[in-house]
Amino acid sequence: MDRSGALALARAARRVLIKAGRETVRFDAARHPMSESEALRYLVHDDGLMRIPVLVWNDLLVRGYTEELYREAFDVKPATEGEAR
Repeated sequence: MDRSGALALARAARRVLIKAGRETVRFDAARHPMSESEALRYLVHDDGLMRIPVLVWNDLLVRGYTEELYREAFDVKPATEGEAR
């Protein structure tokens, strides 16, 4: 996806979670909206194409992947010992 497509996804998202190095960057459109410059920095490579992996689900945008990040995205609590996942 190109730059304009990535910006369109960012504008449509109400909640954005981004894995950036060891940190997770969070944006909430109501409290801390993502600016265009932040969207470009976190979502678009220097070559103009979108960084992957990206998950879009309703008004949620997640860029990057770790199990912890997806648990937060879907508000899933980790399974305790002996519990099925």
